[in-house]
Amino acid sequence: MSALLAAAAALALEAAPQPPGADRPPVHVDAEQVQMLYKQRRVVFLGKPLVRLTREDAVLTCRKLVADNDAQGRIRRAVCTGEVRLTRGERVATCEVATFDAQASTVVCTGSPELRDGKTVMRGEELTYDLAADKVVLSQAKGTVIPRPGEEPAPPVRPRAGQPPGGAP
Repeated sequence: MSALLAAAAALALEAAPQPPGADRPPVHVDAEQVQMLYKQRRVVFLGKPLVRLTREDAVLTCRKLVADNDAQGRIRRAVCTGEVRLTRGERVATCEVATFDAQASTVVCTGSPELRDGKTVMRGEELTYDLAADKVVLSQAKGTVIPRPGEEPAPPVRPRAGQPPGGAP
C-alpha cells in the first residue's frame, strides 16, 4: 500500500505541466512511505530499506529524502540522509548527506564523501557531481587512482642511439 502511495506521489510531482524552457529531465522517487507537506511545498520520503531517486542514469539512494518543490510541483532541491549512495555507471559516491539541485543538475555530497570509479578510490571534504557535464569535483582529495585498461598514459618515447631528443635527425 505504501509503495503505491509513493508511486502516486512521485507521479503527482512530475505530472504538472512544464513552463516554457523547463527542459529538465524527470525525477522519479520510490519509497516505503511519503509525507506530503502541501503548505511548505515539501515532500518527505522514508525508505525501508532505502529511498531511491532516479534521474536519467543517475540513482541516489538513502534512508530519508526531503524534497522541496517548485510551484509546478516538480522537485527543485532534495536532501538525502542516511546511507547515502549516488551511482552512475561504474562511478559510486557515498557520503553522509547529499543535496540534489535539479536546476543546476548537481549533487553535492558532504560528510566523508568517497568516490569509487573502477579500482580508483578517492576521499575528500566535499564532492560535487555535475550530472549534465558528467564531471566530479572533489575538494581536499586523497586516494589512489588506478587507470582502466586502455586508459594508461603512453610511456615516454626514448631517443635511439645517435638520435637527439625529440626524434628529429
